[in-house]
Amino acid sequence: MTQMILCGRGGQGIVFLTRLLGDIATQKGLNVISSETHGMAVRGGSVNSHLKIGPFSSPLIRWGQADCVVSLNSSETLNNKHFLKQGGIIFENSSARSESGLYRMDASNIARSIGGIQLENVVLLGFSISLSNLEISLDDIRQKLAGESRYMTREHNLAALEAGVRSAEALLM
Repeated sequence: MTQMILCGRGGQGIVFLTRLLGDIATQKGLNVISSETHGMAVRGGSVNSHLKIGPFSSPLIRWGQADCVVSLNSSETLNNKHFLKQGGIIFENSSARSESGLYRMDASNIARSIGGIQLENVVLLGFSISLSNLEISLDDIRQKLAGESRYMTREHNLAALEAGVRSAEALLM
């Protein structure tokens, strides 16, 4: 059972990540409930998604119940950290140093170096999946992304995922 908050700003790919993880969990035969909250109807507005994998009946995560928060924007980390349970983990797109319970990586800079800022969500996904223990594995994500029919989209997403994995491995060394 997993309760996860994914947050960021409009245009950063929070909805894509939520659907990707939800589709993978569903294909594995797991129960999935998700809910998306959109801020301003323009690029840059606050966006968060609640994703629950397991036998849940409500789509929203209560304060203090999320296993992890995956944040593409440090200000959105502040806006959503109240959902995190004690002992939960935050994964944040930031150039600041990691600290206890808060793993940071500069997904934006890495994404730019491999094809474009729009890949920052998949970079952070590779990082967070590598450092967490969820029902969805890195191989599950690789397989799903490899199924993309558009060649460049598939190759960029797979490269972004692997860049996130390498960042997690470097953090653990």
